Amino acid sequence: MSWMMGLCFSGTLQAQDRDYKAYSIYVYNFIKYIEWPQASKTGEFVIAVIGDSPITKELRILAASKKANGQTIVIRNIVSLNEIANAQILYISSGKSSVIKEALEKTKNLPTLVIGEREGLVKKGAGINFLTLDDDTLKFELNKKAIEEHNLQISTTLISLAFVDK
Repeated sequence: MSWMMGLCFSGTLQAQDRDYKAYSIYVYNFIKYIEWPQASKTGEFVIAVIGDSPITKELRILAASKKANGQTIVIRNIVSLNEIANAQILYISSGKSSVIKEALEKTKNLPTLVIGEREGLVKKGAGINFLTLDDDTLKFELNKKAIEEHNLQISTTLISLAFVDK
């Protein structure tokens, strides 16, 4: 099982070229290791993407063949944070990272995992953020406190795989 975790959570990026298929696989695996409240486990599992990001296409491909805890995964590309109601995940593309403060305000009392793709967003309150290391390896950092403040429970397995910002 542990070798599968390594396989699922490792990815290599070409310089200046992000592998959004790898990003989408990470997002799908995050779902497996985070527990949403019971009220979020009915209906559709909504991933809202704000901003123009190639991850939207990759998430749609993934959602066509996968489920999230038995729920149908729906990908919504949104242009305004007013459209995030009922989203279990809010994915903030790098071009929209400036909306992090407003995004956190809009999701303050919601069981929403906020994921960013620009380094440093966990220090600003995102739950998870992607990093590209010097060797172009894709990794993620995690803000345990921010995730728990959204009434989400995170597995110790996921914590052990992340760069953790407490």
